Amino acid sequence: MLVIPLVSLVALWGFATTITTSESLNLLTISTLYESIGVPGDKLARSLQREHLLSAEYLATGSTESKSLLDDQRRLTDDDRQEFRRSSGTSQAQDAMSPPMKARYNDAVAAADELDDLRQDVNGRRIDLVTLGQRYAWLPTAMIALINSMTLSNNVELYQQSRSLTSIGLAEDHMTREFALAAGLLLVHSRWEEPERRAFTQLAAKREFLFEQGMTELEPDLRAPFEKLIVSDVYRQFQRMEARIVSGTIGPDLTHAAWRQVSLDVDKAYRAAIDAGGVALASRGEPVAIATFVRAGVAGILGLAAVVLSLFVSLRIAGALSRELGGLRSAAQQLAEVRLPRVVERLRRGEKVDVAVEAPELEPPGTTAEVRDVAHAFSAVQHTAVDAAVDQARLRESVGQALRNLARRSQGLLQRQLKLLDAMQRQTEDSTALEDLFRLDHLTTRMRRHAEGLIVLSGGTPGRTHRNPVPVADTLQGAVAEVEDYPRVRVYPMPEVSVKGSTVTDLIHLFAELIENATAYSPPHTEVSVRGEAVAKGFAVEIEDRGLGMSAADVDAINRRLASPPEFNLADTERLGLVVVGRLATRHGVRVELRPSPFGGTTAIVLIPAAVLAPEAVLEGAGA
Repeated sequence: MLVIPLVSLVALWGFATTITTSESLNLLTISTLYESIGVPGDKLARSLQREHLLSAEYLATGSTESKSLLDDQRRLTDDDRQEFRRSSGTSQAQDAMSPPMKARYNDAVAAADELDDLRQDVNGRRIDLVTLGQRYAWLPTAMIALINSMTLSNNVELYQQSRSLTSIGLAEDHMTREFALAAGLLLVHSRWEEPERRAFTQLAAKREFLFEQGMTELEPDLRAPFEKLIVSDVYRQFQRMEARIVSGTIGPDLTHAAWRQVSLDVDKAYRAAIDAGGVALASRGEPVAIATFVRAGVAGILGLAAVVLSLFVSLRIAGALSRELGGLRSAAQQLAEVRLPRVVERLRRGEKVDVAVEAPELEPPGTTAEVRDVAHAFSAVQHTAVDAAVDQARLRESVGQALRNLARRSQGLLQRQLKLLDAMQRQTEDSTALEDLFRLDHLTTRMRRHAEGLIVLSGGTPGRTHRNPVPVADTLQGAVAEVEDYPRVRVYPMPEVSVKGSTVTDLIHLFAELIENATAYSPPHTEVSVRGEAVAKGFAVEIEDRGLGMSAADVDAINRRLASPPEFNLADTERLGLVVVGRLATRHGVRVELRPSPFGGTTAIVLIPAAVLAPEAVLEGAGA
């Protein structure tokens, strides 16, 4: 039986050697992809940027001169497009591309083919400057996606530098789109409309963001040309002009000629820095590949020697020992795959388990002392594991029962207190006293929610139910009423859809916990927005705050806990509200997911399935 792990060892050695060598070959193909796709693709994108600028000026003036300049540039762009197709279509380039890369390549070719339709719209002057910029961005965007997919190396340094240069290159594309949009408007001294100013502002903001993002991880030798660029006089002049356009203070001195000159100077310096960085980055791939080849050769030879030696020694002692270990393995597999999972499942269901019956000692399968010792060790392990599982199950059940009893007592007292406060509110006429009673009522409602949250955490149900369906909007208003900072919450109008009465209490609790988190982790002067709409699979509710947000790792971790809520752990008291949300969502098949908000905060999306919604016939009956 030892032949199997030995064969696996040989296979693993061969696989590791193949992977290491494959990585080296991938590094060497970087230069091939750069020459056959990167260089002609970048040249095509630059020609397209020039054509975009001339197209904007032609749309602005419609003059014969601007049309002639545009036609000349189109011929140059067509030559570059044909060269890109020829160079990237060779068998060497196609073989070097992975399947995901080929998909991105097809997207880039399709975007290049769309250029003819765009030119027809420009010739007929049937397109505005904003839409012109969006459509001319298709090919550069597809090229950026293609370049990003060309990362064939696991070398973190090369990957980071490549992505940083790509980000800066994308910033340069946004800058050329700024050039074209402003040039078209300044050429005819046209008044800037709101869509045009908004588009320019968005391009400027995105350009600055991409540039700063790329500079963050760029190494000093690759960052130097860009640092020199941003402190140059022409770049600062461009920034001043850009800021004036964004603020709306253009003035008569900001002419088309001045803008065009600054655009040409900045673009020239920008492209020179990008070209230098790309050449330097591509040259780093070959030394890394050679070093990887050396490591692969040494690892392969040493690994092969170790495999041969292990095979020789193991085959000498494999006879009797393999049979005994086979019997022990079967017994251990029976324990690990059948008996122990069955015991744990029974304990989770609350059934009584006899440790002696469920964890009998393993019978030693042979006479070898070591094998018998291992069998006895397995027996001790399984007995301890089952015994510990039983004790833990009993402890969890007793603790949960105690928590449920205490929480239900508190829930009952708080419910009586709410009824008493309601009666006092109806009887008093003093506005000051009434306001105090309202605050006390609100505080008591929140205390009741916390008590019910403890019941949910300990495995129980709150007990409160509704007989008839309740509209989703009313359910959300009920949740807002249980939040401390409720004045900041705004529930927007939404379709008239109701949920079944049996789920109303749990949904109010679920929404209240999410809204409470949104108000707690956002500035006190900001709004927490609640929106809802019907979707194909039910009804979706979005709860959005404008706080500082969370990291991607935290969002992923919380979403995993919401999708599969863990057992209640008394030692883990962080974000108990989200644990309650996860349990309530699982109970009714509701899906809850957190996502970053465009405003910088966090958006909680709650999908209420159709099974929880009240049927239309029931709604009509309830309305009647």
